[in-house]
Amino acid sequence: MTDVVELGKARRGSHAERTAAMRRRLIDAAIDTLHDLGYAAATTMAIQNRAGVSRGALVHHFPTKIDLIIATAQAIVADQAIWYDHELRKVTNKRDRFMAISRITWEALKKPSGMALLEIFIATRSDAELARRFPPVAFDIQRSQHQANWRLARAAGIGNREEVRRLTDIGLATMRGLSIQLLYSNDPDAVEDAFNLYIKWKRDWIEDALGKRELAASE
Repeated sequence: MTDVVELGKARRGSHAERTAAMRRRLIDAAIDTLHDLGYAAATTMAIQNRAGVSRGALVHHFPTKIDLIIATAQAIVADQAIWYDHELRKVTNKRDRFMAISRITWEALKKPSGMALLEIFIATRSDAELARRFPPVAFDIQRSQHQANWRLARAAGIGNREEVRRLTDIGLATMRGLSIQLLYSNDPDAVEDAFNLYIKWKRDWIEDALGKRELAASE
């Protein structure tokens, strides 16, 4: 009897692994298609062909394009969170970690997955169903970004949470805009120079914020 139970568990585990692998295969195909072709051309047929699966397999896991797109966005964010953590662990100084998150984010945005996520954000303007269903996902993304930046800022000695929230929004808007510019720019070095100018501004902002805190503590 025990052998039968163990065999049943093994089969269930194997099925779960196959399901997860197929979903990931479709999500990876969606990322590549979004990056290479853009949202409008990233049809379910194009994604299905890129993944090399049948129509039935795609629909079984993701009944609609929006289901796949939302799952893709969530997977990208989860992957980015793991990568951010891995990269930040390389930086020991707390102030340097708060600076480093911007460069790590910039590198993430330039990856195919980062550009794919940007395509999804922009597509909410033209796809009514995506516009209806994506805002809660976008809100969760924004909230996690604010929370992560606040933790890093507080560890670095910066205490004004509202200013950190605004700094986070400015940084994300700047980097997203520059990543779009990279798509058509014939001078990528100039785009990198613009990003480095933002980094200089952020460093000056941090020095000013820490200076004000030290001044207030001495009064």
